Amino acid sequence: MRILKSRRAISGAVTALILVIVSVALALAVAVFAFGLFSSFGNTNAGVQIIGTPTPTVVVTNKTSGEWNITITLTMKNSGSAPAAINSVTVGDITVTSGSSNVTITPSSLPGGFDGSVTILIKNYKGSLPGSLAETNVGGTVPVSITVSEGSLTPTLTVQATLQNSTYPG
Repeated sequence: MRILKSRRAISGAVTALILVIVSVALALAVAVFAFGLFSSFGNTNAGVQIIGTPTPTVVVTNKTSGEWNITITLTMKNSGSAPAAINSVTVGDITVTSGSSNVTITPSSLPGGFDGSVTILIKNYKGSLPGSLAETNVGGTVPVSITVSEGSLTPTLTVQATLQNSTYPG
């Protein structure tokens, strides 16, 4: 039996090039799904977003007892087809749930296709507030997290808000 010496295998450079191309394609596919670039692919409820920068304001309601109203105004978008509801809100280190008597969320539900303003009012909050809500931080950032239920999903949307106004001395 004679071995043919005229046949050659793929060179090392061509093999390396093929591996690089396949690796880049796989990394791109993972990134597309990881960052939700195809948010509606296979799921009609994966589209609640906070658009722009929320603006919290803090106003004293009773200086003697230390009660504060905290209002957060933001723009939200529900690009899914099912309605979504806000379950809880965290501003600074204060967390409240939507069923609480001291919380008003307008609108209370985000229908499919919703794209508009949402106002969250935390009424008569008693106690000291985090420093990020003090009048010395007006124009500064405040961490805001909103947990939303959309079908079987409950994503938490986290953003940095800009403190619009505050009467809290800190």
